[in-house]
Parts: sequence; structure tokens; C-alpha cells
Amino acid sequence: KKAIIDPSLFKYKVQPIKKELYEAVIVKASQLSRRKHLFSRDRLKLFLKQHCEPHDGVIKTKATSIAKYNLAEQNFSYFFPDDPPTFIFSPASRRRGRPPKRSSTSLVSN
Repeated sequence: KKAIIDPSLFKYKVQPIKKELYEAVIVKASQLSRRKHLFSRDRLKLFLKQHCEPHDGVIKTKATSIAKYNLAEQNFSYFFPDDPPTFIFSPASRRRGRPPKRSSTSLVSN
């Protein structure tokens, strides 16, 4: 098995939004950060709503996002340098949900 790569050794190519004014630079991992509250649960929900859709109980990336970001041409190792994770299969639970609530059977006499 390959040794896990130390994240601090990574270098990132940062591309500017306005390419005509600035050029791309390569920076160390320690030089990257994001402002507080820039990433939130609401923004994550919006991102998922814009780029994902449910198919038979599985959340999948929309075809428009796959085409826009050329995701079909990429594989796991393009985004993550280590080996892909191995997921252990766990059988579904035999429970059929919560048992129904019992209603009280006491009678009120007048």
C-alpha cells in the first residue's frame, strides 16, 4: 500500500478570475485559506441543488455540470493523490421502522 502523502507538501495552481489582468501562480498549501463564514451549510445546499439531482435514491452530478467542468475526462486520482477508499459493505437493518404508538384505552365515565 502506498504511504499517505503529507498535505502540507502540496502546491496549487491558482488561476485568476480576470485572466487578462493577472496570471496564474503556484502557491504552497500553507498560503491558502478562506475567510470565515465563506463556506456555510446554506451555500453547500445551494451548491448541491445547482449541481446534483437524485436518481433512484442516489445523488448524482447533473449532466450540465459534468460537461461544464469536464468531469467525464477526470478520475479519482486526478482529485485525490492517495488510493481510493475501500468501503465495507454492511447489510441493511432488519428493523422495519418505529413500532406504532399505542393509543390509551382508558374510558372516561360521566
